[in-house]
Amino acid sequence: MLQNLKIPDVVTLSNALFGLAAMIVASNGRYDFACILLLMAAVADGVDGYLARRLGGSDLGGTMDSLADVISFGVAPAFIVYSAYSAEHPYLISVAVSLYVVCGILRLARFSSIQKTVTDFEGLPITAGSVMIVSYLLIDAKYISAYSVVALVVILSLLMISTFTYPKFSNIRTMAPVSVMFGLVIPSFFIKIEYTTSLSLILFIAMAIYVASPVVKTNKIFKGD
Repeated sequence: MLQNLKIPDVVTLSNALFGLAAMIVASNGRYDFACILLLMAAVADGVDGYLARRLGGSDLGGTMDSLADVISFGVAPAFIVYSAYSAEHPYLISVAVSLYVVCGILRLARFSSIQKTVTDFEGLPITAGSVMIVSYLLIDAKYISAYSVVALVVILSLLMISTFTYPKFSNIRTMAPVSVMFGLVIPSFFIKIEYTTSLSLILFIAMAIYVASPVVKTNKIFKGD
């Protein structure tokens, strides 16, 4: 089996390992570092897709990608949120993160069952949901509460199983701005944490615009604008 793996598959496995590492780190109370590891998983998720298109992937690639995404962008952010906030509101947090994991699995199952030639995403991509959660958790603590985290998790969960259309960023030109933001947030954590909080706020706002874009567009259509 190992002989059948290609370079994109190795990157996909690194995505899953970053997700696992994030949960291990979160279990030790390092929630900020855990969030950074999930951002690194998101980078790996983008890179493996790019490499698969350029170099070609294996027969296992698509299935591996979905399984890795369940770990890194479904279970891992749910685990971080639960670990960080369950002491205050255990039942509320449990319901919210359970909904997130279920909707994430449903979202990935739907993606795996449709034609691979589809140019856009139906429903919020689970990677985007995870990035929005962790970028929010990385900003200044005064903007974060258990209730706001629950609200964010529930909204993202429902958007993942919605029929809203989200664009794919699959070429270098569209991926470049996203890459720059990730390229600033991740190393800033190892340089000075104060930089991370500010840059994470910018990333969170950018993700919020992406998440809200089809909702706003749909409302305009209904209003006839």
